[in-house]
Amino acid sequence: PMVELNTPLPEDSWGFGLAVISETGVGLLLGTAVTMVLNSIRMAGQFIDLQIGYAMATLVDPTNGATSTLLAQYLYLLSLVFFLMLDGHYTLIIALVKSYELVPLSAAGFSGGTAYILLQIFSGAFTTALQVSAPVLAVLLIADLGLGFLTRTTPQINVFLTGFPIKIAVGLLTLSFLIPLLGTVIHVILNAIERDLYLLMRELV
Repeated sequence: PMVELNTPLPEDSWGFGLAVISETGVGLLLGTAVTMVLNSIRMAGQFIDLQIGYAMATLVDPTNGATSTLLAQYLYLLSLVFFLMLDGHYTLIIALVKSYELVPLSAAGFSGGTAYILLQIFSGAFTTALQVSAPVLAVLLIADLGLGFLTRTTPQINVFLTGFPIKIAVGLLTLSFLIPLLGTVIHVILNAIERDLYLLMRELV
């Protein structure tokens, strides 16, 4: 009821099948764009897990059936909570309705520009992941340098036994200071999703 058909439906089965394939492709492209942007938080968690020592501890992600590291899954679920609190689901519904207005039925045109926009979206998601994880990674780098200096001055200390809990404690403490800022990050991501979806839909026309 929210969408008005501005183009007639195909009358033959061949045209109807092509329309179904076209609309499926549009839906997959829009869904891929949203998923890539939202997964930037998960990617940031994976960067932190790799440096903190949690990369070996994995669990099954029920949303996609794949394995995920601990902090990556925690940050992703927390970001989804913020996403819903900021009415991100309404933004997606509005964008879905607008897609029928901007991209008429069976009139989508897939070109190299579409792939270029998807590449830009992935690049932006990767940049966001680095920006979110950078403070924790910087502190962990300083901790590594300190442990290396401690090993040189006091060889009797087993750095593998003492360094592991120290890096976990330092990493989690630093991350706890960043959690309150996650809502601001999700707000920026939500604006990026809205912008990227409309850019993608304009390219499909």
